[in-house]
This record gives sequence, C-alpha cells and structure tokens, in this order.
Amino acid sequence: MRVWKTVAAKENGFTMIEALLALAAAMAVAAAVPAVLSVRLLAPEPADAFSRLEWRLFVQQLQIELNETKQWSTGGRVLYLQKWNGKTVSFSVVATRAELIRQVDGAGNETVLRHVRAVSYRAGARGIFLQVTADDGTVCEAFVARAF
Repeated sequence: MRVWKTVAAKENGFTMIEALLALAAAMAVAAAVPAVLSVRLLAPEPADAFSRLEWRLFVQQLQIELNETKQWSTGGRVLYLQKWNGKTVSFSVVATRAELIRQVDGAGNETVLRHVRAVSYRAGARGIFLQVTADDGTVCEAFVARAF
C-alpha cells in the first residue's frame, strides 16, 4: 500500500510533449492505412487492357461535354452533340483499332477510350444512357446527366 501511495503521489499526468508525441504517432498510422489498403486490396490492372480508371475519366469528360451542349442525338452506335457555337461533336467506335474516338465536325480522331468492342447510346430527356462492351467482354453502363 505504501508503494502505491508513493507512485500515485509522483504521477500528476501527461506532459505536453508526451501528448504531442502520441498525437503524432496516431496521425502517422492513420495516414498510412489508406495507402496500405489500396496496395494490398486492389489488384493492379493490366497495362494493355480495358481500364476502369479510363472508363470513369471518360464518363466525367462526357458529362462536361454534355453540359456544354445545346442538344444531343444518337444513331445507336454514334453520339452527336450539337454545341452552342454550332460545332458538332461525335463519339463513335473505330473497330479496326478497338477505340472510342471523338471528332469535331467530322475531323480529328481523339481517342477517349481504348479496348472497346462495342458501344450503344440512348438519348433521354435529361441525359444519355451509355453502354460499353470491352474487348475482354466487360460491360460498363452509365447514365450521363446534364447538370442544368
């Protein structure tokens, strides 16, 4: 009992330095957890195959493009966007290269998505329904809505 009273009398709590060190250690562990999980849980995609990251980027870019569009129409396999400046932007698949390309007034061949076997569009009142089939058979679908 005498030992306990002696120890209790000398300990008044944490010092500020001890508290800051504990906080720094907790923050370092918390910052490292997402990086460790992303490396361990997510399998890397092959470099020469359909990429989910490219797909997400394409959908985001198409939404930006749609927000700058006066009207849109589709022929099923080709999407036409009529811009406010009078230009027509089209998105279609080039089967020989397995790429989805973007053209402005029929000129240019900007690749927007690689390793694409087929694409289909359906125009809706508020946006576009989009379905892409990749070379490996993966099917990705999205609804790209106009913001206003």
